[in-house]
Amino acid sequence: MYHPLDNPIWSALNSGSASFAYGKGTARFIDRRIGFFAGLPIYDKEHLAQLYAEMDSGMRVIVFTPGFLDLEPIWKVRNDNALLQMVFEKPSIHLNLDSSIRALGKADVPDMLALTQLAKPGPFLENTIDFGGYFGYFVEGRLVSMAGTRLAAGPYTEVSAVCTHPEFVGRGLANLVLPHVIQFIQQHRQIPYLQLYPDNLPAYRLYQRLGFVERANLRVYSLEK
Repeated sequence: MYHPLDNPIWSALNSGSASFAYGKGTARFIDRRIGFFAGLPIYDKEHLAQLYAEMDSGMRVIVFTPGFLDLEPIWKVRNDNALLQMVFEKPSIHLNLDSSIRALGKADVPDMLALTQLAKPGPFLENTIDFGGYFGYFVEGRLVSMAGTRLAAGPYTEVSAVCTHPEFVGRGLANLVLPHVIQFIQQHRQIPYLQLYPDNLPAYRLYQRLGFVERANLRVYSLEK
């Protein structure tokens, strides 16, 4: 039976994140001002050729796939990595909400861009905040840890941009920020999910402690025409 998280980008761009999507043919693309995602119903050679045809020269996309892609040499592969998908399955768990964490808005975008450029949680653009649900921790007026939401695939909303300034890593700040994001998602009657590289053991252990469980193994590709 099909599950929306089996093909999360395609599902999101045709459901909860459809307002950010465009595409006249088979492929669906996220608004280029907020991200690089693209989705296909199937990742076979025929559909990949259609994706390629709908892209402009030099355009880059990120796709999440159920397995390895059989790519033609016309593609420039910028990233090809295993991806572990986890889902929050403890809706009744008590979330410890630290009062020092606050919601982030448009005025915080310069600080968010500066932090993501240092911590590199994944692509973060000036308008990525439009996904909503961002929260952060500040030290002496400086944003040093944050997290937010991203793709909404059916009843699931993705936790994303989880990052901490290198000078503050190891202090448990993500553990303070994430409960606010989880609560935000649940308040919208959605189920939190996320993806991470399997070898990122500190993040994996943190997500486990918070109540996330493994759901699927995917792959992430960054492809350029």
